[in-house]
Amino acid sequence: MTSTKSYRCIVVEDEVHHQELLSFYLKKIGNIQIVGMYADTVNASIQIEKQKPDLIFLDINISGLEGPEFIKLLEYQPQVVMTSAHSEEFMNNHYDIPYIAYIQKPISLHKLQDALTQLS
Repeated sequence: MTSTKSYRCIVVEDEVHHQELLSFYLKKIGNIQIVGMYADTVNASIQIEKQKPDLIFLDINISGLEGPEFIKLLEYQPQVVMTSAHSEEFMNNHYDIPYIAYIQKPISLHKLQDALTQLS
C-alpha cells in the first residue's frame, strides 16, 4: 500500500482462525489499527455506531444478520471490505452490498494488500 494514512477498522468474522489471520496480516501492513473484532453482527453494529471505524472487514455469512441486512441497518456507513469463501461473482449475484474490495477466502497477505489499495 502506498498511502501512509492510518485507518481504524472493525473485523466482523465468526471464524476465529480468519480473525487471527486478518489480525496478523493487518499488523504486518502496519497502518491499520483493529479497534474491535466481533463474531456476530449484533455486537459489531453497536461498536461500529459507537467507534465509527474507517472500514470494516465483513464476512458475508455471519452469526446474526446476514451481510446485506447488517449493512443496510447501520446508520454510520464505513468502507466495507467483504470476505467470503464464495466467489465474488456468486456474491454479486446473490447479495446487494456496497463494498470497496472483496477478498475470497482463504485470506492471504497479497489478497489483503490488493484489497487495501481501494481505500479512499
